[in-house]
Amino acid sequence: MMVKSVWLLFALVVLIAMFKGNEASSTTRVESFQVRSDIRFRFATTEVSSRIRNLDNKTQEVSFDVTMPDQAFMVAFFMIIDGERYDGQVRKRQTAIGGNQAVQTPQQAPRNANIFAISVNVTAGSVANFTLTYQEKLLRSRGFYEYEIYINPGQVVPDFFIDVKILESSRLGFVRAPAIRTDDLVSNCLAGSDVEGQNDVAVINRLSPTTASIQFRPNETQQEVTGDGISGRFVVQYDVEHVRKGGNLIVYDTYFAHIIVFDSLNQTLPKDIIFVLDESGSMSGIKIEQLKEAMYAIVSDLKPQDRFNIITFSSNTENWESGLVQANVAAIDRSKDFVRRINANGGTNINDALLDALSNLRGQQSIERISMIFFLTDGEATEGVTNTDAIVRNVVNANTENVPFYCLAFGKNADLDLLRDLCDRDGGFTTEIFEESDAAEQVGCLYDVISDVNAENVTITYGDSVDPLALTQTIFPLVFSGTEIIVLGRFRDGDQNIKYEITGSERSGNLSISSEEGDFNVMILSEDEAKNPLIQEPQARSRTVERMWAFQTITENLVKKDKYTPDSNTTEALLEDVFVKSLTYNFVTPLTSMVVDTPGQGLAEFRQANMEDEIFDYTVFNFTAPPTPTTVMTTTQTTSDPNGSGAVGVHLHTYIIISILTLLLFNI
Repeated sequence: MMVKSVWLLFALVVLIAMFKGNEASSTTRVESFQVRSDIRFRFATTEVSSRIRNLDNKTQEVSFDVTMPDQAFMVAFFMIIDGERYDGQVRKRQTAIGGNQAVQTPQQAPRNANIFAISVNVTAGSVANFTLTYQEKLLRSRGFYEYEIYINPGQVVPDFFIDVKILESSRLGFVRAPAIRTDDLVSNCLAGSDVEGQNDVAVINRLSPTTASIQFRPNETQQEVTGDGISGRFVVQYDVEHVRKGGNLIVYDTYFAHIIVFDSLNQTLPKDIIFVLDESGSMSGIKIEQLKEAMYAIVSDLKPQDRFNIITFSSNTENWESGLVQANVAAIDRSKDFVRRINANGGTNINDALLDALSNLRGQQSIERISMIFFLTDGEATEGVTNTDAIVRNVVNANTENVPFYCLAFGKNADLDLLRDLCDRDGGFTTEIFEESDAAEQVGCLYDVISDVNAENVTITYGDSVDPLALTQTIFPLVFSGTEIIVLGRFRDGDQNIKYEITGSERSGNLSISSEEGDFNVMILSEDEAKNPLIQEPQARSRTVERMWAFQTITENLVKKDKYTPDSNTTEALLEDVFVKSLTYNFVTPLTSMVVDTPGQGLAEFRQANMEDEIFDYTVFNFTAPPTPTTVMTTTQTTSDPNGSGAVGVHLHTYIIISILTLLLFNI
C-alpha cells in the first residue's frame, strides 16, 4: 500500500509539473493585428498581418492562423523570423518537399470558410511577423455586395486595425458596416437591416461618388468584450447605382469586365416550383421539425402568380396534389396542413421522387413562366434505384426541358457528390444546410435568393473585337432579382471597340439589348485604377481586371471539368488551363501549392484539399521542420514531434501519466 501511495504521489506531481510547463510555454503577445483590404469592381484583395512576440525566457512555438472564405484563393504569404524573411512560392502541386509533408490540422473551420494555420519556433524575446494575402470575387445577392473579414487574434491587441477601401465604376448607392457577427447562425436573411444593428466603432468615409473607406480601430477597452478580445466577422455591405440597361464596361489594356443588372425590369417572372422533401427515418426529430418550420414560411412567401406542388419521399413518394396548384390563400393553407402531417420514417428513394417532380412540370414550360425544383435530402439513396450513376442518368434523360434543380444537402450524411452531379447544371446549384439551431433559417434564406427571377435564358454575344475563346460564362438560364451578371474577356489585337447583344426572356416577353442603343457606361481605367497596391507582383500581373478574368476562368473550369470523365481530352485541357493560370497569377488552387523554402531547413508546403474533395474546401496544413527558425506541427493527429517536445509529445505523456493514475486508483 505504501508503494502504491508513493507512485500515486509521484504521478500527480509529474502531471501538475507538466501542465505548468505547458501553460508557461504559451506566453506570447500579439502586438499587432492589421487587415488591409482593396475592393475594386467587386474583386477583393485582403492582406492579413500579425506581429507576435515570444515573452518566455526560452524558445517556443508562436502560432498564426487566418480564416478565409472558402471560395477565395491564397495569392501570397511571407514570414519574418529573427530578421530573416521567408517568402512562399506557388508551385505545381505534385512538387516533392522531402520529409516535410503537409499535415491536416484538427481545427474546425466556420461555415463556408477555411483556415490557414502555421506555428513557428521563435527564440526568447523575439518577434515573428506573418503576412497572408488572398483574393475573392464578391457576389451580389439580395441587392447588395457583402464582404467579410474573420477576426480572432485570441487576445486584446494594442495595435488593431482594419482598413477597407472600395473603388467602383458606378456611383456608390450605400455603404454600411453591420455589427460584428459573433457566430455562424443565420439570424436574418435580409442582412444589414435594423435587426442586425450597426458597428458603432467603424468609421465610413465617402471619399468620392465612386470610392469609400471603412476603418475599424477598436481600442483595448472596446476589444474587451471577452478576455480573449474580439472574435467574429467584420462585415461591409454596399451597392452601386444601376442605371444603364446595357450595364457597365470596365476596360484596361486588352481585358474587360461587363457587368449587367436586371433589377430595373418591371416585374419578376411567375414560377412553377416543385418542393421535393425527404421524410425518411434519418430526418426524424429536430430535422423534420426544422424542415416544417422552413416550409411554413416558404409557402407563405409564394406569390399569387406562382404555381406549386409538394412531393415527400421515403421508401415511396407522395404527391400533395396531382399537379401544379395556383398559390392562392386557400391552397397555401392546405399545403401547410400537408406539411404539418409529414412523418419521418422509412428509406430514401431519391430516383422516384425526382422523376415524379419532373413529371409534374412536363409540358408546363412557356416563355412567360419559369420552372424549378427545390430538393432537400439528408442522406444517400437506399430504396429503389440506388446506383448514383443510374440516378443521374435517369434524371438527366427525363429532364428534357432543362429544369434547374436547387439542392439542399441537410447535414454531413447527405450524398454531396450525387447532389452536385444532379444539380450543378442547367443553372441549378447545391447548398449545404448545417445541422444547427438555425437550419430552418438556412433553408428559408436559400429560397429567398432564388424566389424572384427577373429574366431567363439570357445570352450575351460579342462582336469580332472580342476573343471568343477567352470569354467567361455568357449563357445564364435564370437571373435572380438582386443579383448581377459579370462576363470577363479579352480583346483581339488591342481593339477596344466592343459590340454586344443581350437576349433572353422577361415578364413582358422577349428581352433584347444591343450596344447599338448606347445605353451602357464604359470606364477606361488609368494605370493607378488598374493596379492593385496589395499585390506585390510584376506590374502586369497586379492589374485588377486581368486578375478578375484569370480568377473567374479558373473557377469556371474547375466546375466544368466535373461534367466530363477524368480521362477525357476536355478534362485534360481544362486542368491544363487551370494549372497555367494558377502559376501565372500566383493562385493556390487544387493544382498548386504554396511552398516556403527556409534556407538550410528544407521546404514546407500547404495546399488545397485533394481534387476529389469539394472544389473550394481547403484542407488546412501546418509546416513541419527542425529547430529555430522553422515551422513545427501543432496538430494532435500525428504520433511524432520533430523537436521531441511539442504538443504531440505533451499529449502522449499526459496519456501515460493519466493511465498510471487510473491503474493505481482503481487497483487494476
